[in-house]
Amino acid sequence: MKMLMIVYSGSRPQRITSLLDRHHAEGYTEFQNAHGVGSSGKREGSRAWPGESTLWVSIVPASRAEELIESLREESSRLPAGERVHVAMLPTESFF
Repeated sequence: MKMLMIVYSGSRPQRITSLLDRHHAEGYTEFQNAHGVGSSGKREGSRAWPGESTLWVSIVPASRAEELIESLREESSRLPAGERVHVAMLPTESFF
């Protein structure tokens, strides 16, 4: 199993939920209005640092993880200017 952590900064988070659904991610948790700092700058939802992100965590079978990652990479290449998606894949030994 793999745990995917997906961070999307943009106006249409349904782009990511649609991909998760299409690739049969049987469950995920979505965190809206996430703030942070990264390679694209600060996102704090304030006047000084506008913008917010949405974060998803999903446990998927290893056999599906690479396919999902590739679809997320393709979606990333189609994002409008200023929108970003970042994905981390971590090994998961147990999930219950």
